[in-house]
Amino acid sequence: MARSPLNVIILNYGTPDLAIASAESVLPEIEAIGGRLILVDNASPDDSAEKLRAWVAARRQAPVELVLSPVNGGFAAGNNLGIKAGEADFYLLLNSDTLVEPGALSALLTAMKDRPKLGLAGPMILDENGAPAVSRFRKRTPFSEFVDATGLDFFYRRFREHVVPIFEDEADAPDWISFACVMIRKEVIDEVGLLDENYFMYFEDSAYGLKAAAKGWRGARIDEARVKHFEAKSSGVEDATAAYQRLPRYFYAARARYFIDHYGRGGLIAANLFWLLGRGVNYARLLTLKAPKKTAEGRAFDIWASPDFTPPNMVKKP
Repeated sequence: MARSPLNVIILNYGTPDLAIASAESVLPEIEAIGGRLILVDNASPDDSAEKLRAWVAARRQAPVELVLSPVNGGFAAGNNLGIKAGEADFYLLLNSDTLVEPGALSALLTAMKDRPKLGLAGPMILDENGAPAVSRFRKRTPFSEFVDATGLDFFYRRFREHVVPIFEDEADAPDWISFACVMIRKEVIDEVGLLDENYFMYFEDSAYGLKAAAKGWRGARIDEARVKHFEAKSSGVEDATAAYQRLPRYFYAARARYFIDHYGRGGLIAANLFWLLGRGVNYARLLTLKAPKKTAEGRAFDIWASPDFTPPNMVKKP
């Protein structure tokens, strides 16, 4: 099969209706570009495979392919299956809980072709209300855990370089960008490799962005491209974070792996101790009769999770 100018990969796990809506939003522009759409089902336990198969069968003339994984290997593994499904000049990884606005793919492709050292490009991510969401980030350091845990503007202002999100009023160049929607140049994959499958879910985007940057590739947000992201619909972790509920163990396993990969085991211990110190500073608010800011339930214990934890649903589908 001839190399495609662009392969768009949508990974699904238990959200077939969202994945189909996302596919329908992006398919017209894929066809106009002459690219391909690759749907990957990550061994969903529901009727996802049947729904996706029926949707693909109804579009026999469209450049669409369905890949059914026998195992739920996580975000990185599922997207890697999509990347390996066909060779392309550029690959777009697209969350199932997104809707792509017309012209977004063309804007990303134009930016990539005009800027040869731009290895990863993301769109302006919009939330459900159409407002810009955070999609550019600084490198997470062990001290970032202290700044975040304090929950205090004083430390955010004083140690801005350790605040991971880059907000709209900031012009800092990102160290990495969100993988809710990201276009990756083929040469980056050839040089850096596929996504690290040791990350089941979360932190794989920052890990990959930093690896690409170490090889001299830059990442950027292209504001002319716009994609709406119904955040947390495909995983639920953001909803749990907002409600201060306990986060899944795979989140903390990925966090642990990130710190070990970039700072060693001593860096992970430092990150955890910094977080605990930050929480202590946060509780000092009681001295001014202000309640401490909330955090995820059980976090003080869960940050010590092993990076080798394997989720129970990471098994072959019967």
